[in-house]
Amino acid sequence: MTMKKVTACLLAMLVVGSTAAGVSANESAAYEVPYQSFTYDKWGNAVPAPNGYFPERSIRGSDLGYADFRAPADLFYYEEGHELYVADAGNNRIVVMTEDYEPVTELVAFDNNGEELTLNNPTGVFVRDGLLYIADQNNGRIVVSDKTGKVSAVYGRPESNLIEDNFEYKPNKIVVDRFGKIYVQAVGAYQGLLCLDSEGNFINYFGSNKVEMTVKMMVQKIWKMFMTDEQREAMQNFVPIEYSNAFLDHEDFIYATAAASENNTNLITKLNPLGINIFKTSKGAGTKSWYENSSFADIMVDENDLITVVDTIRCKVYQCDENGVLMFAFGGRGNQLGLFQTPSAIEGFDDRILVLDSTKNSITEFRLTSFGETVQSAIQLYNEGRYQENIEPWQEVIKRDANYLLAYTGIGKAYYQLEEYEEAMSYYKLANDKQGYSDAYKEYSLEAMRDNFGWIVGGIIVLLIAIVVIRRLLRRRRAKRGGKSA
Repeated sequence: MTMKKVTACLLAMLVVGSTAAGVSANESAAYEVPYQSFTYDKWGNAVPAPNGYFPERSIRGSDLGYADFRAPADLFYYEEGHELYVADAGNNRIVVMTEDYEPVTELVAFDNNGEELTLNNPTGVFVRDGLLYIADQNNGRIVVSDKTGKVSAVYGRPESNLIEDNFEYKPNKIVVDRFGKIYVQAVGAYQGLLCLDSEGNFINYFGSNKVEMTVKMMVQKIWKMFMTDEQREAMQNFVPIEYSNAFLDHEDFIYATAAASENNTNLITKLNPLGINIFKTSKGAGTKSWYENSSFADIMVDENDLITVVDTIRCKVYQCDENGVLMFAFGGRGNQLGLFQTPSAIEGFDDRILVLDSTKNSITEFRLTSFGETVQSAIQLYNEGRYQENIEPWQEVIKRDANYLLAYTGIGKAYYQLEEYEEAMSYYKLANDKQGYSDAYKEYSLEAMRDNFGWIVGGIIVLLIAIVVIRRLLRRRRAKRGGKSA
């Protein structure tokens, strides 16, 4: 048995006998928080885990020298300007601050070619190339302005035969890609995001979220076959899932969340340029269970494709990798720092995650712990192609939390890329990653076949020769018996 196999076996024993107790006493004290972080073990059970993030501070409007926020609805980080934008819906304003929470400006009245323009329940804000795109919900329009409040365009209800005449246009969230296309998540738009060109003209519905076929729907579909037209009209109509928010990543892929889903499917979607959902979750344990019965208010994705969502039902923040494997879960319902009442938006940059709360009227800043830094460092090393270096931080993670499945998957992926497939299989098995194990086993089998090709061919030749010789001997015996009979 190789040393790596021995190590894998020891790690398997640690999974059973160890939990998050690997965090040092000093770190536990430093990151004391009002919630219990958790992850999932290989059997899909929630188990305690070291904190990946801890609450650092709370920011209110009064901390900036302005009036306090009132029912704030959206938060956006503008990387080029190192600024934060808050859509303060209750105060009908946009608040701008630096990333260090210093006041920049407060936009209450806008200059629309000499006329004053005001907002009515602004629920979304997005910034590109210095221009603000504001979802002015109760006015049914998109307002485009610069940071001084000078309006360059106002886009009202889009016109199209695809949009029903009785549809009340209420833009809620908005993203804009590098080509100037505007994607609007509107209230009650079940057909998908409204895609507009750079002039505000309707192009199409983008990323339609398909109707889920449940047992209830199948039964009602059968019943409809035996009903009158009046009875059919009275029955519940099933429509696609409505999106709740959207996020544009660094490669112009749009991630969207659904507010609710009966089957817990398509709560998170990753839409390619054709509007097709390409988000695929891992087949390992604990991938789906963390988002069952959730309602996501917002989503963000960083440069390492780590996905962070905020759940309005449990008031928790979840961070997972690109395959939906849970990394960290933190937060909860309450009034203490680090807890929420009604989380409405989420943003992040550097080692920070910011959560906007529309009831507490504040922003909570979370910072990475040393455990979180180790996890993210391992992921970054892998993404940079430094597979051998990637193994060490994952092993450090396992020392501190032997139930941390993503570490086993991470080491398995590293060995797979290093073409050490037998070791990869061992770690994929510990992670209960069936797809990873299957891929590694396939390569291991091909490698074994290549390494033993000469022996295999030689064995086949020997076998064929043996068959030929045996056949000849049998023919001779039959021939001799036939001669004696005669």
